[in-house]
Amino acid sequence: MEEFTIGNLTNTKVGILYMDNIIEDELLNEVRKKLSEIEIDGIIDASYITEILSSKNIVLPLITETERPDLATMSLLEGKVLIAVDNSPYMVIIPTFFSDLFSAPEDYYQRSKNVTFTRIIRITAFLLAILLPAFFIAITTYNHETIPLTLIINFAAQRQGVPFPSIIEALLMILIFEILRESDIRMPSLGGSAISILGAIVLGDAAVSAGIVSPIMVIVVATSAMCSLMFSHISMVNAIRFWRIIFMLFSTILGLPGLYFCMFLFVIYLSSLKSLGKPYLYPFAPFNFEGIKDTLLKQNIKEIKKRNPLLTDKNITRSKNL
Repeated sequence: MEEFTIGNLTNTKVGILYMDNIIEDELLNEVRKKLSEIEIDGIIDASYITEILSSKNIVLPLITETERPDLATMSLLEGKVLIAVDNSPYMVIIPTFFSDLFSAPEDYYQRSKNVTFTRIIRITAFLLAILLPAFFIAITTYNHETIPLTLIINFAAQRQGVPFPSIIEALLMILIFEILRESDIRMPSLGGSAISILGAIVLGDAAVSAGIVSPIMVIVVATSAMCSLMFSHISMVNAIRFWRIIFMLFSTILGLPGLYFCMFLFVIYLSSLKSLGKPYLYPFAPFNFEGIKDTLLKQNIKEIKKRNPLLTDKNITRSKNL
C-alpha cells in the first residue's frame, strides 16, 4: 500500500493498494502519476477520484467503485489497482473493462453453467435496453416490410387516433418512466416502490385511454426500461439512457439503415475507449480466448488458469494441475 495526501484544504489521505507480485509496473506508475497530478481544494469521497481520473465526455464507466470486500479482493488478484479514500466506504477499481459491467460478485458463488446463462441474459437485456425502442420506431415508421403483415396491421390499429409520431410517443413514455424512477430513489424505501408501481399503472393506463400513446409503445418502453434496471452501476444505467436516445434519433431519421449505422458507430466508439491505457473491449478486442472464459462465459474455476495479460507481466498463471 502507498499513501498520498490530496486536497489543499482537506489534506485527505488516499491510499493505493495492489499485489506487488502481480501488478504490471506500467499500470502502477500511471496510477501514481495521475494521483500526483491532482490539484484540488478537497477530496470528500472516492467518487471525486473516480470523476477526476475518468476521461471527459465519456458516458460509460471506465472506472468503477465497490464497497464489497470480496470484489475488492478479486480485483487485487486480477492485477488491478484499488484506491481507498479516508472516510469513504468505497474503493475505486482501476482499470475497468466493458465486460466487467456484465459480471457480479455473486457469479463466483454459483455453478458456472448457471452463471453463463445469467450473463447471456444480462447481455440480451443490455441490447434490448438500447435497441428495442429504436427498432420499433424504425419498423413502424419506415420498414414495414420487415415484420409480418398481420402484426403491422395490429400495430397500425393500436396507433389509430394517436396524434404523435412514434418518436414523440417513446420520448414521452421514457420521460414518465425516468420521473417515476427518480421519485422511487428519493422516496423512503417503504413507500417508494409502491408509489412507482401505482404511478406506472395509473399513468400508463390513463395515457393509453386518452389516446396519447399506443399500448404497444407502452410495452416497448417498459421492456426497455426494465432491462436497463438489471445493471447496478449508475453510470451504466445513465449510458444506456443516453445511447437509447441516440439510437432512437437515428432510427427516426433513416429507419433501419440508420439503426445499423448507429450500431456501427457504437462499436467503433467502444473500441476507441481506454481505461488508463487498457483497451476497454478486452477480451473481445484485442481477442483473448482465455479471457472469454471469465467474461461472456463462466468456466469452472479449474479451467481459468491465466490472468489478464494486460494487467500482469509477472505472475500470469493462476493455478496449476487442479
